[in-house]
Amino acid sequence: MTSGEFVQSAPLLETRSIRSLMYKTLCFLLLVLQGAVLDFYLIIFTDLYWCSWIATDLVVVSGWGIFFLKNARSKRERACGFHQKSSIFGCNLGEFTYAYLAWLIYVIACTPKVVLILETSILGLIALKVPCGVTGLKVTVLLSVPLLFCLISSIVVDLNGPTRHHSQTCFLSTCLDLLDSFTLLEMVLRAEIPSVYLKYTVLSVYFVALAVPVVWLYELTAGELRCRWLWARFGTGLLVNAPLLVVRCFQVYVYKMPVSVFMFKNVLFLGIRFLELLEQCVTVRRLWRFGGTGPAQFSHCVSENDMCPHGYVNTLAVTQS
Repeated sequence: MTSGEFVQSAPLLETRSIRSLMYKTLCFLLLVLQGAVLDFYLIIFTDLYWCSWIATDLVVVSGWGIFFLKNARSKRERACGFHQKSSIFGCNLGEFTYAYLAWLIYVIACTPKVVLILETSILGLIALKVPCGVTGLKVTVLLSVPLLFCLISSIVVDLNGPTRHHSQTCFLSTCLDLLDSFTLLEMVLRAEIPSVYLKYTVLSVYFVALAVPVVWLYELTAGELRCRWLWARFGTGLLVNAPLLVVRCFQVYVYKMPVSVFMFKNVLFLGIRFLELLEQCVTVRRLWRFGGTGPAQFSHCVSENDMCPHGYVNTLAVTQS
């Protein structure tokens, strides 16, 4: 990189830094907002020790802060190191390092709170005594979706890179699964699902869908394509869409409810996941047959937005290797 090119890229680097800082700030605001509202419900309507709920939120916020620090450090190390590591989706320079741990911490902390509210008398008290009632609870629970989007956007470096496109695809798939399961969860809140088994199935599937990003966020850091990732991707789709399809079949054929458009979504997603599994398994076996069993090779790309003071030296070293 010449001095002229570096000067021209400076405004772009500054813009990306501001963008990343904005999304990181939104992440913390959403974490605090959702945690505070859920804590409010739990503290005013239960005699449980209130410090435990606040301490849980502090652990989650601190964990995300540590994640952002370690993620930034990983990007700098990989950008300034001679041995660059790429993912199976392209040159990511450690974009999604530790992201799965941040989302896992969030899911572990959020799930017990929501379950406790839904499975006790707190839900009825919220409907009677709290402004916005159950609607406010629904909006609070759904804050997980923009939180996931802000998490992805805050750590993506190359806005036109393959990792960003793949992460956005996974995000949209997760959004559809969460929306699908949440429509049934609303029916549970309105007591429109008579069977207790179907009720607990819906609750379980919703939290499975909430935890699915842990799998594909970890997959984005993988150095090579293995069959276990293909099976994990298929398994997560099966765990979400198959139970929801069963619940909707019971609604239509047993309880004579109208057919939902999400029923076709469940069938479509199961078929797509199965075809994707077959196609990629054939591709992986073909690569293994011709000796392509090693990890994905680095694609000779060094991101300008991760350039360190000695980045030009490392670029030459990688290009000539």
